[in-house]
Amino acid sequence: MQIHLIEFTDTSRVYVRANEEIFGKLFRKITVPKLTDVEFVRDDDTREIIVLLKVNYEYDKESNESSEVAITDGIIFNTGYESTFSRNRILFGAPGTGKSFTINRDRMELLGKDNEDDYERVTFHPEYSYANFVGTYKPVMVDDSAKIISLASEKEVLAVLTDETKSAQEKYDQLYDRFKGDGLTRLPLLLGLYTDESFKTRKADGSDAAGDNSVERNHGRAIRPYVNLSKPSSGKKDISYEYVPGPFMRMYVKALKNSRTDNIKPFLLIIEEINRANVAAVFGDIFQLLDRGDDFVSEYPIQATEDVKKYLAKELGGDPCDYNKIKIPDNMFIWATMNSADQGVFPMDTAFKRRWDFTYLGIDDNDQDLQGKYVYLADDKSQKVEWNKLRKAINNFLAKEKINEDKQLGPYFISRSIVVPNDSEEIDRDRFINTFKNKVIMYLFEDAAKQKRPRLFEGCFLNSSRYSEICREFEAKGVGIFNHDIQLDCEVEDVKYGDTTQE
Repeated sequence: MQIHLIEFTDTSRVYVRANEEIFGKLFRKITVPKLTDVEFVRDDDTREIIVLLKVNYEYDKESNESSEVAITDGIIFNTGYESTFSRNRILFGAPGTGKSFTINRDRMELLGKDNEDDYERVTFHPEYSYANFVGTYKPVMVDDSAKIISLASEKEVLAVLTDETKSAQEKYDQLYDRFKGDGLTRLPLLLGLYTDESFKTRKADGSDAAGDNSVERNHGRAIRPYVNLSKPSSGKKDISYEYVPGPFMRMYVKALKNSRTDNIKPFLLIIEEINRANVAAVFGDIFQLLDRGDDFVSEYPIQATEDVKKYLAKELGGDPCDYNKIKIPDNMFIWATMNSADQGVFPMDTAFKRRWDFTYLGIDDNDQDLQGKYVYLADDKSQKVEWNKLRKAINNFLAKEKINEDKQLGPYFISRSIVVPNDSEEIDRDRFINTFKNKVIMYLFEDAAKQKRPRLFEGCFLNSSRYSEICREFEAKGVGIFNHDIQLDCEVEDVKYGDTTQE
């Protein structure tokens, strides 16, 4: 093989990429065990490399026990990418502790602030399945009258023929070399499908042809209405079945494609609410790949299914048999969030959990931005209350009532955009009250303190069992609806709204 280099630099690793599809197919057929010797002869003056391949034709891939070596050499799993972040990572904690916020912040640090292409985010739910996560065959709409152009050479010819910026003569001259080996009578015919312009033609030896081949061009114009290539979008639609990859497979392919380049970078799959689906069913055999070795590559490969092998061959090149065994590469990260307080979630077994690095976000972690942020409550706006102090007072009460920490209120149980105003220390009163009723009171009433309503809402007296009355009284009395201990712990200030002096 003789290779002309477009970029010619000194490097310890040599990558060969070919534009011609036939070259790629032939080269991939020569697997590593078949090569007994490879010699690179480099010529700096001509910017060329001669590759001498000595092939062992007696090699039998089917019976040779080392055939897996050829597969792993075709796919680069160990790129040597280094990172301080864990590859498999789950953040868990009470609601509102900032799990998604932390994941997003770390995502920007890992991939870059403005990088929106190298990650995907998916949210698990009870109906989520392996087919959604990894991929499956699905019905897709296709145009059944458009000719399917599969070869790269055919696509290139069609691109020239349909290029409206070129004249007929320019198209003929550009395609001349492709058709001269088979005779040129078909080329004017093809041009006639797309143009009525005249053009000068040549013979296979390069000399001028007699006349302008107008007969062939006119034949092309005559059959133009009956050829799908001229108007490929005019046909009727039909349904076909194609392999549609899920988020895992899409990021997996991106990571493997990148592993063959000189610019190795990370790729990230984010799973929100990972325990809301049956993870054993969703991950399936991918579960085995989560067990990574010291090099952060899957320690134990799995046998790929036929549809996965065909999809990988389509996306990465080569034959489906090249992808019999697959692993997760070291430049692919999988991060997830989990709220163990949610009702109706699926339990995770120990075998699944041990393949992840768990990070717990405590109930008071990440609350620095809340310090000093206050809101005026009660119908006369006489209560100046810090959300963070009120939240901690409620949590202290829940803890005394032996309610687990994962049921308590995190700093951002109410959205950060509400409790951390941009231009002042004062929280918007109307937004806070509406959100507090719809989120905090509802959560305490229906879930966290369902069995403790009379004590928690003792300030409501006889109305502590009616959600609508608790909300109405909160508008009028503010923190006065809560237990006396909560009122003391939240350190409410009695003020005249708008007056800086404390009564």
